[in-house]
Amino acid sequence: MNLTLHEEYIVMATLPTDGKQIEMGIHQKDGSFATWEVADGNYQQTHYFSDRDSATADLCSRTLDELRLKKQVQEKEQGRGR
Repeated sequence: MNLTLHEEYIVMATLPTDGKQIEMGIHQKDGSFATWEVADGNYQQTHYFSDRDSATADLCSRTLDELRLKKQVQEKEQGRGR
C-alpha cells in the first residue's frame, strides 16, 4: 500500500471535487487529525482536530459545501442560457 504524506500527516482520505480535493490526515507523531483543500498541488485552509470523528465530519462537510457551490453555479449558468 502506498502512503501519501503531507508534512507530518499521513493522508487517510481524499474526496475529489471540481478542480480540487479535500483530504484528511493523521499526524505521524501525536495522532491528531487535519483536513485541508488541495488545488494544483497547493495545500490550503487547514483545519486541525484532536479526534477522528470531528475530522471526518469536517471532511464530509467541506466536500458537500463544494458540491453545493458547484450546483449553485450550474443553476445560475443554466438560468442565463434561457
